[in-house]
Amino acid sequence: MSALCNHTRADYHHDGETCMYARDLRPGDKLSVLRGSAQAVVREADPAEEDGWMSVLLDVSWDGPTLISSDTVLSVRRPEPDPQPDTTGDQDDGTLTTVTVELTVTETVTYDFQSEVELPADVVDDENELHSYLDEREELWLDDLDPTGKNGALCITERTLDEARVAGVGGKS
Repeated sequence: MSALCNHTRADYHHDGETCMYARDLRPGDKLSVLRGSAQAVVREADPAEEDGWMSVLLDVSWDGPTLISSDTVLSVRRPEPDPQPDTTGDQDDGTLTTVTVELTVTETVTYDFQSEVELPADVVDDENELHSYLDEREELWLDDLDPTGKNGALCITERTLDEARVAGVGGKS
């Protein structure tokens, strides 16, 4: 990519490409590289600390940003603007509709709490044995697990919305 620093003009371009100065680059712009056989996407483009240079990070910049003279002329394709919504059809007038939705949510939750249990003496002094014993006998402590976390601490480490569907309109299902 450093070969771009020596160019004073774009010596190749394709239809739809615009020639512009390196100082005008923006994230999302696509630069022709390898004599036009490939394109690189600009991730970051900022003036360098040294006047007259741009620090440009491309999606193919494995070793970090490349310095390009601000006056270098490059062939650039700007990303297509987002299509404008069709205003001739239905328009959202801001009216809200009350609906009942059915949701399926999966959470990964960690509970920290205390439970009073009766254990064999040989399990009490060995944490591995204690863990195995209690893992095989949930009935000893499960009733003490408060799903609201009121008797200890509750931490949701992950939450995903798996499904959603409208069950009824106007609060009726």
